[in-house]
Amino acid sequence: MSELIHFEYPPPRSWEQFEELCADLFEAMWSDHGLVRHGRAGQVQHGVDIVATRGGIYPVGLQCKKKSRWPVKKLSFTEIEHEVDEAEKFNPKLKELYILTTAASDERLQQQVRNMNNAREKQKKFPTVVLFWPEIVRRVARFHQVARKHFPIGGSDNDFSPLLATWYTRNGRIELVDMDWHLAAAEVGEDFHDWPTGRVIIRQRETDAVMAKLQKMEGKPASPQGRAAKIELRRKLRYLREREHRAQETIRMLYTNERLKFYMMDLDETGDDSKEILQAVIEFEVHQGVENTGLEKIRLLPPTPQLLVGTRSSTSIANSDLPINMPPTEYLKILQAEREFPDKFYGNALVKVVSELPASVRRRYAIPAILRRIHRIMDEDNKTAAEMQLAGYFDLDLWKYKH
Repeated sequence: MSELIHFEYPPPRSWEQFEELCADLFEAMWSDHGLVRHGRAGQVQHGVDIVATRGGIYPVGLQCKKKSRWPVKKLSFTEIEHEVDEAEKFNPKLKELYILTTAASDERLQQQVRNMNNAREKQKKFPTVVLFWPEIVRRVARFHQVARKHFPIGGSDNDFSPLLATWYTRNGRIELVDMDWHLAAAEVGEDFHDWPTGRVIIRQRETDAVMAKLQKMEGKPASPQGRAAKIELRRKLRYLREREHRAQETIRMLYTNERLKFYMMDLDETGDDSKEILQAVIEFEVHQGVENTGLEKIRLLPPTPQLLVGTRSSTSIANSDLPINMPPTEYLKILQAEREFPDKFYGNALVKVVSELPASVRRRYAIPAILRRIHRIMDEDNKTAAEMQLAGYFDLDLWKYKH
């Protein structure tokens, strides 16, 4: 039992975090590792945010209704009736519907729901269960890992990691565009400042599709061909999740390392640096990690790799130059900048460091590639972030380039 029961905590800060809390709770409560978050805000979801299996009962729909605490907003019976009507359209037909809300308990509303269920039972329609915030917290308290993830308990060793944002991709591209993406990138930096243990979820639509296929296979007789198909789907899901995890880890590093954080949040107050770097990082990873195949390239040199102490792998690339491929149009921008620099700056020549590269080259190619190189060295040579920083790898503007 979690120590969560000894405290009173407000609901999560965002609907995304509340939905993830509900998903984690019911996955743990029902031992349902095939539980799937269904759709997203703005999509037609037919009253269902999460699709789950309760024992042998499938599908069970979960609808998450986050309500503000101040001014206090209650869940109304009209809203419940609307969600039930919408859930009737879900395919395949639901066996049960759970409505999960951050609203305070309401005994009168529960009685209305019981009356509704009695009437629906006579029509052989699925029942509806409404769980209010106090009951949700009571159930979360039974699962220590869920409680530690979503609530600030347990002192300095707590795993509390609030969800700051969920960003979706489709076909290797971020779905948010234009000002929506600009603001999302700016907000996440401020959110990491307020909640440094927070995290961002990168979710591919392809991941949801694979999970939905696996969910449909649950509970069905398994022929050898069916088992083989399921193994292939599980393998594909593992690859998809690994890509998402790499992108998430890089984003976290960008906002928890003080030098990178300064670069992302303070050096460029327009926010253009952060949004383009984030987009390049995410889309590289979810696009199966395929390097740009442009014919033109430059090479980046780490500032002081000789300061990277300790043993390294036999195939270490810590001292190696970092090749950067790019389209010819981007390479021409570099040549143009080098020609024009002396005229703009009183005859001085470029030092040829990353900060002097054209903005599009720096944001889309150079810095994302440096971040990937840092991750690879840390993984392959077993180096810590502190060791990498001491050797200058996090000083992005000190990386020099050459043709």
